[in-house]
Parts: sequence; structure tokens; C-alpha cells
Amino acid sequence: MKVISLNESLKKKFYTFGAIIIALLVVLVSRLVYLQLIKGDYYRDISMRQAIRLIPIDAPRGEIVDRYGIKLATNRPSFSVNIIKGEVVDSHLNETILKLMDILTKNNVKYKDDLPIYLDENGNPYFNFKNSDELSVKEETLKAREKAWKKANNIPENATAKETWDILIKKFKIPKDMDPIEARKIMVVRQLMEEQGYNQYQPVEIAVDIDQKTIAEIEERHLELPGIMINVKPVRYYPYGTLLSQTLGYIGRITQEDLKNLDMTKYKLTDLVGHSGLEALYEKYLKGKDGGQQVVVDNYGRLIKNLGTEPPVPGDKIFLTIDKNIQEAAEQSLLTTMQNIREGKYGKKYPNANIGAAVVVDIHTGKILALASVPGFDPNIFATGNPPASIVKELFKARNATVEPSPVFNYATQGAVPPGSTFKMVVALAALESGVTTVDEKYLDPGIYPYTKQTNWLWNEYHRTQGWVNVSDAIKYSVDTYFYEMGRRMGIDKIIEYAKKFGLDERTGIEIYETKGIIASPQYKREYYLGLIKSMVKTDTNPDGVITEEQYQKIVKIIDSGNLSDYNTFLQLGKMGIEDPRLQRKLWELMYYAKHWSLTDTCSAAIGQGDNQFTPLEIASYISTLVNGGTRYKLHLVDKIMTADGKIIEETKPQVLDRIDIPEKYLNAIKLGMRGVTERGGTASAAFNGFPITVGGKTGTAEVGIKGRDNYAWFVGFAPYDKPQIAVVAVIYQGGAGSYAAYVARDIFDAYFGLSKDSSSETFKEINSPLR
Repeated sequence: MKVISLNESLKKKFYTFGAIIIALLVVLVSRLVYLQLIKGDYYRDISMRQAIRLIPIDAPRGEIVDRYGIKLATNRPSFSVNIIKGEVVDSHLNETILKLMDILTKNNVKYKDDLPIYLDENGNPYFNFKNSDELSVKEETLKAREKAWKKANNIPENATAKETWDILIKKFKIPKDMDPIEARKIMVVRQLMEEQGYNQYQPVEIAVDIDQKTIAEIEERHLELPGIMINVKPVRYYPYGTLLSQTLGYIGRITQEDLKNLDMTKYKLTDLVGHSGLEALYEKYLKGKDGGQQVVVDNYGRLIKNLGTEPPVPGDKIFLTIDKNIQEAAEQSLLTTMQNIREGKYGKKYPNANIGAAVVVDIHTGKILALASVPGFDPNIFATGNPPASIVKELFKARNATVEPSPVFNYATQGAVPPGSTFKMVVALAALESGVTTVDEKYLDPGIYPYTKQTNWLWNEYHRTQGWVNVSDAIKYSVDTYFYEMGRRMGIDKIIEYAKKFGLDERTGIEIYETKGIIASPQYKREYYLGLIKSMVKTDTNPDGVITEEQYQKIVKIIDSGNLSDYNTFLQLGKMGIEDPRLQRKLWELMYYAKHWSLTDTCSAAIGQGDNQFTPLEIASYISTLVNGGTRYKLHLVDKIMTADGKIIEETKPQVLDRIDIPEKYLNAIKLGMRGVTERGGTASAAFNGFPITVGGKTGTAEVGIKGRDNYAWFVGFAPYDKPQIAVVAVIYQGGAGSYAAYVARDIFDAYFGLSKDSSSETFKEINSPLR
């Protein structure tokens, strides 16, 4: 009986236990079915998103080439040093960074340094939020950058540099007694890693364009440098150094301002972008599409497996209208000619001839074949994003660019200066078309113009007169008194009208930044002197002002009334509370000049002096318009844009801005005078002696009007004379005489027409018809 009872008890327990097991299995199987079959795709996607990552591969920047495909801005392979945090034990991270930075420092390798905390000579920290290629920045811009940086790094907005330093010391676990210079090196790299994120699989770039010696040392010490790796990446390269530098521009690190303008879904914070010139203007085309290496990482972000590579897509290729050979000839000739002028090889020495510009234009399309500005700079300095501070400081320092050469200033597009006698063809056409003279009328040069006592250059230099001249002779010999007389006969309004027809108060349309010229006029003179008076108004930003805004407005009313007798003016100034006699006298003079336009002003404007100021680019547009018969084209630098696989996505066609109806007999008379300029007896005959191609031209010697400064030397020309193809403009600051600038134009014509020259003489040989 007892045995039977025991067996039944065991059976009950067995069945109960079995039921529990079966229930658990059912639950497990059901859950597996749910997870694997019903929700399998969902969880698989989540798993893949968590595990698969893309390590970017930098895309080569698009190339900028000349019209024939010669590379002006391209890329070259280089070595970069990177660190992968996942391969470094946290406790050894700072030690590894310091060892690497010591190697880089010892070998004078520039490393990325975006940390805005610096150390003074005493080792005390201070903030500096200027970018590496900036010299002066508005205070509000710096404040905005500081605020944004502190916010991004969880630093209190009011924290001082010292307080911020202490926060970073603690944050990055740097020993407090470490040498500040060494501590900052660690901060620089840790900050780069913070900005890029702490993904352990993601390499953080520390330095670019490393030399072979440094690479070898890093490789030799690889056991001491866990997580340090060498990569190959493209670096921007400008094969011809300073050639076309201001136009090409340069690249640099992404700034706070760039973040507002760029589509950051296409960029990494460590990318380099265009900061000036064509590099900046065509950034969206030049930026390629980064590729990447697909990898599997674990839940700690450590690399497990490489799944494959998506190759990067290079940026678009930009074809310019520039001819590299002509550009080289223009820049080299400017340098050589300026040296010859300084040494007195053409005559009188002009020791300050250090700045020059030249423009070459296809007169039938508006294509710019050369755009030279000398001196230039080497944009390779900026190619890695870490330009030497001393060079940047020198390039961007504050200076008067009309006196002290500025390598980053584009004198061809931004240097607006008096054109001198190169303006005389405008006046000649205006005089002929308005009927105040004819192509045959002769005018007797008196040497001293009787109406204003202004003189002709020949009278000044040799105390002689030119005799009887018609319009062609007046251009050939650059007879100032002839143009004084034409200006008197027409009046200033007619000169302004024709200057405007040639677009001399408009931008030419070129893609990069350009300065708009100034046509001498009563309106401009009034605005200029009113501006001087306005600068004397006391404001919050001008606490040293000597008059009030109310007094300024009353002064403007007096000027507009026209009653500017000295007695009345001084009386009115006294009534408004301006009682200082010296201030009254100064204001009266400015008020008089603001209102008064004289015949002398008109005569000065007629010979390209006075307030006339134009860029070489504007003058090139005007000469092109004149010699092609009156069609003013929009000038352009970019010919076409092509994708990496050869598809044209943009192409520039010639665009007409305006047309001037120039009667053939007037144009022939003007061109005849310009041909005479380069022939025997002409003002540029020395430069073109023996030249095998007939050239039309005009010299210009423009007075600066400032004591101690020599004249601007201008030359404008076109060739061939019978069927013009190109217009050439050259200007040399403080070059002394326009005849000297003609040598630059001659060298440019040499390059364009493919001429060779006997090195022992000035004998030219025409070896072929126009090549380019």
C-alpha cells in the first residue's frame, strides 16, 4: 500500500514539472517566432544601423584649368597623421598624444590647431578667436565666435581664459603640474577629437602633408604610438605658385561664418573650403562627394570587420578663359619691366615701381586671356589649412595698398586709379560725334592753355609746342591742350555721357569681386566733399567730431542755396554755433569745393585726371568696345564647368551689355592716332621698334597728386591693327611714364602671336600667325 502511494506522488510531481517545461518552451518558441519571423526585419535594421558605420574617404577637390586644360589648381597625394581612439587605452591617451606631438614639433611639422586658448610669454592663457588668415575682425564677430565655442564645449559664457583652461585641464585629465605648453598640445588634439566625436572607429586627422622623415620616425616608434596611423589623402596644389594667385584664391578651415552658408550635410568640420577668389566663388562645384569605407563595429565602437569601400567622386572641373602662357608672360614682364624702371634702364629711375597689373581681353567675346596682378602670393601656403602665422601676418597686415605692395590685393580688378591719357579716346569720340570738331580740323598747340593756364606735357618737359594737330595727331602725340579745348567746347556733361557709354562707371561683369570706377563729375565732387564734412560730425563712433548732425544738415542747405560768399558763409556758421575761425575757414573751403565746378575741372577730366578713377579691367573693357566697333561684352573668366566624368554642366556664352554706334570714319581717325603712338615719333615707339605686327596703342602718364609719389604708367593697345583680336592694358604704380608700361604690352603681344626675339638685339621674328 505504501509503495503504490509513493509512485502516485512521483507521477503527479513529474506531470506538474513537465507541464511547466512545456509551457516555458511554448513561450520561448512563441517569442522566437515573434522576434525572428514577425519582427525580424525591424530588429535586423536596428542591428545593422547600430553596427555598420562609414569611415569617410576625402574626395579630391575639383581642378581649375586654363582654356587648354593646363592645371592651375589641382591636387597631389600626401600623407596625413591620424589617431583612432579605440586603439588607445584611455589611461594612455594623453601620453600617446604627447609623444606624437613631440615628434611633429621636433620636425617642424604644422599640426591642426583650432584651440582658441593660447599662452602668452609668461605661460598665462588668453583667448584668440581670429582665423588663421585674418588680421582684423570686428569685435562683435569675435564675441559671437567665443559664445558659440563656449556653448559647444559646455563652458560657462562668462568664463575667463584661465577658468576655461582649468575646465579643460580637468575635463581631459591632464596633470595640473604639467608644463603649460605640453598641456596645450594635449588639449589641441583632444579638442579635435571632441569636435569630430568620440567614435572609436573614426580616425581623427591631426596633421596633413607630413614629410618622409617624420613618417619614418612614427613608423619606427609604432609600438609606443598605439592608435596612430598614416593615411594618404589629396592636398590642394597650385603647380605655378603665385601665377594668377589673387584670382584663383585660396582654401582654409571651415569658420563659424562658413557654417551659416555651407550645406554641412556635405562637409565634415575638418574639411577645407574656398576662402577667396574662384576657390570660394565656385565652392559648391569644386567640393567633391566623399566616399567611405563601410565597417562593422561593436557596441563599444571598436572596428570588427571591413564590408567594402565606396569610392569618392571628385569635384567638378572649372575651365577658365585664361591662357596660361599669356598669363605667365604678363606677370613675368611686369616684374622685369618694373625692375628695369627701378634701375633706370629706360631713362629716369623710378625706385618705387613695385606694383603692376595687366589685362588681356578677346575683343570679340569678352573672354579674359590674362588677369595679372603683381606682386602675388603662393596659395600653396594655405593648402593644408595650417598657414604659418608669420606669413599670414605679413600678407594680411594693414597697409596703404597704393604705396606698399599687397600680394593679396587684386590690382587688376580692384585697383581704381587715374587713367591719364588712356582716357583721351573717349573724349575724342565725344568731340567728333557731338560736332565740336572734325577729323580734319587742325588745332594749334599753344603749350599753355590760355583759358585755364594748364600746360601740355611737351611744354613742361622741353618748353616746346606740338604745332598744328588734328584728332589723330593729338592722340599720337598725346597733346593735352587739344583735349582741354575739346573739353571746353563740349562741357563736362558730354564727357560723362560718353564715359558712361563705355561702361566706365559700371562693373564689367567678371565673376570675382571688382571695384566700380568713378567718372569725374560735379555730382561726385559734391558727394566727396560732403563726405569730408560728414566725417566731422560727432557721433558715438566718432567722439572727436567737431560739428553736430544738425549743423551738418544746415551746412548742406547753405551749399545747395549756392550763396557761398565768404562773408555770408562765415556769418551763417557763426549763427549755428560754429565760432572757431580756423574751423570756419576749413568748412568754408570744403563747402566751396562741394559746390564749385570750374573749367579747370572739366579740362582735367578731359585728359583722364581729376576725379577719374578706373580699374585696368574697366579700361580693358572700354578699349575692347572701342576697337571692335562699339559692342560692349560682359567680361568673363569661366569658360565652362565639367563634371568628373566629362559632362558639361555650365558653359558661358558671349553676352552683349550695350552697343555704341561709332561711325567708321571716326573710329578710323582714332585708330590711326593709336597706330601712330607705336610708330616713329609716337609716345610708345621705343617699345615697339622693329615689332613685326602693327599695333595700335595709347600711353598714359597719370599724376598722383600727392607729394613724393611718382606718376602711374599706363599703356593700352590692340592688335593686329587691321583686324583687331585682343586688347591689352598694363599699369605700373609709380612707374613714371606711360611709355615704360608699353614694354609689358609688347611682351604680351609676343606671347599671343608666338614671336621669337633675338637675344642680342630688339629684332623680332614672326614665326607663326596667332596661336591663341
